[in-house]
Amino acid sequence: MGNYSSKMNLGAILCRHCNTVIDTLDTEKVMFYYLNCGHENCIDIANNQGEPTDDTE
Repeated sequence: MGNYSSKMNLGAILCRHCNTVIDTLDTEKVMFYYLNCGHENCIDIANNQGEPTDDTE
């Protein structure tokens, strides 16, 4: 057997409304970050809750 190493991404970026995994991150420990995924339903929920809009897309 060969020696090989596979690095796992322990960080995850999740949608704060539907919990969809947006991306993963290489972190030292398990971490979760929450953003809006941009799906129409999630944008509507964010607007109804008075959250600021994300103009990065």
